[in-house]
Formats: sequence, C-alpha cells, structure tokens
Amino acid sequence: PSSGVLFSEADREYIRGHETAFVEQMKEAVKRNGYIAKHNGVVNCVAFDPKDKDGELVVSGGDDKVIKLVNRRTGTTVWTLETNTEIKSVAFTRDGAMLAAGGSDGTVQVWTVAVGSRPVEK
Repeated sequence: PSSGVLFSEADREYIRGHETAFVEQMKEAVKRNGYIAKHNGVVNCVAFDPKDKDGELVVSGGDDKVIKLVNRRTGTTVWTLETNTEIKSVAFTRDGAMLAAGGSDGTVQVWTVAVGSRPVEK
C-alpha cells in the first residue's frame, strides 16, 4: 500500500467526468445490443487500452476475481482472465504492451498483451 498522492484534487472532476461518460456509453451499448459484458460482483477498477486509438477498449477488474477487456461501444467482452484474488487495481504500461493487476491478497500479476488479444502471463 502507498500513502502517496496519485492525482491532485483538481483532477477529481476530470476523472469523474470520464467515469460518467463511460457509464453513459455502456448504457447506450445495452440499448443497442440488449446486453453488456459484466462482472459477477463489484467492479473496483478500470483502465483504457493505450494501444486502442479509438478509446473503445477498456479493461476492468473486480471482486469476482476476474479481469475483462470490453469493447465499450458494443458492450462485448474481448477476453476474460480468471485470477485467484479480488482485483483492486489494473493498469497498462504507457505503450500498452503489458497489463498489471493488483489483488486484495497483495499480489501483482503482470501479462504481456497485444491489441485485442488474450494476455500471456509474464
């Protein structure tokens, strides 16, 4: 655990705006398609795939011990990873080549990823 500041108070409104936009886009996907890829528990974290220039691919992690890459335009799951711990944080490297996930048990798992492809454990 870190007690450091990850973002400033000025960034909160910016982040909140993105969260709101994301939720609205997911609602629109459900209206269009009648379904959405979802977790079987609380979603604790999301991150956008930096390799996806259209901003349509988002990864999420939750209490169901699952990590999903979802196309937020269509609401469909690109891939799903099952883990042994509740997922509390997810992050891509700046170039999007790797994905890290932090678990409630204190572990950090790292995968190598390609655009839209299933990750390979590192």
